[in-house]
Amino acid sequence: MIENTILRQWLLATAVTFVLLQGAGIEVANAAAGQDDELTIEGDSAVFLQDQNSIEYAGNVVAFMNGMRINGDRVLVQMSDDRVERITTTGQPASFWQDQPDSSGDTSAKAETIVYLPSSGLLELAGGASLIQAGNEVRSALIRYNLIERQLDARGDKETSERVRMQLSIPTEESDSSSPVP
Repeated sequence: MIENTILRQWLLATAVTFVLLQGAGIEVANAAAGQDDELTIEGDSAVFLQDQNSIEYAGNVVAFMNGMRINGDRVLVQMSDDRVERITTTGQPASFWQDQPDSSGDTSAKAETIVYLPSSGLLELAGGASLIQAGNEVRSALIRYNLIERQLDARGDKETSERVRMQLSIPTEESDSSSPVP
């Protein structure tokens, strides 16, 4: 009897998740373009928490949205008015990747916890955080990066004495062969 109840609850949660993702679709605000985009998430399990208006995925979770990929052990998607408000990913480590077609390199990041706020484009990395873009790397306990404005704020951790470390790729000047030699 208990197994049937658990099975029914699991089937209901799976059906609701399917309807939300496939039938109605999840609208995601793209702050840069002002357009709606699609969020696709895959994991070993999903639970729809109706009273919290959220869906929790577990087990090798991969989420795709707006040219981004987020991987982790667990992903919690919090919604409001059928819009994604917050995506929280945890893992050992969780990872993030975004295609940067207008720059010289993609953006990748790793941390124990990654929080993404689609409406503002804010990416927050906590716990052994690192962010790499165009050959430049930042490591610290906490990194806040605005994907739209490309602004970075990194903080160390006084308790663990972890400091902010930046490794910058400095381009070399190519000699101009057309300039006259003195």
